[in-house]
Amino acid sequence: MRKAKRWRYYCGYCKKTGGSGAAMLRHEEGCTLNPNRFCRVCNAIEAEQKSIAHLISVMPDPKEYIHRANDNCSWFTDELTVASNAVLPDLRDMTENCPACIMAAIRQAGIPVPMVTDFDWTKEMASIWSEINSAQRDEDERYYCNE
Repeated sequence: MRKAKRWRYYCGYCKKTGGSGAAMLRHEEGCTLNPNRFCRVCNAIEAEQKSIAHLISVMPDPKEYIHRANDNCSWFTDELTVASNAVLPDLRDMTENCPACIMAAIRQAGIPVPMVTDFDWTKEMASIWSEINSAQRDEDERYYCNE
């Protein structure tokens, strides 16, 4: 029989865990719940990263949209979805349409991400990476065609 103990590493901001300390440090640096995060997406698209406090300031306060049935039961009202979707265009302008910064603003404002129905993390990140890869291919073609 063989027995081994393995270290587990935990993000200091969210619930992510992993087996690599280096990978967890990289995650923590850009974690969308880290108030001092470095946005790798803004870096990749060469956009200026905005202050997270400034981004949160345009978001609705979720505490204003809580319905309490009793002390043990409460939920967010649909008005939070309406209010969050209403400020999303402004948030997109402020972040230069960076999905990671939008996600960080939503999460750090305390709004459950599914309540912002006009924001789709998966589709928007796929679109960003498609643009980045397309630009890289164009750059590669210019380089090889000019030889």
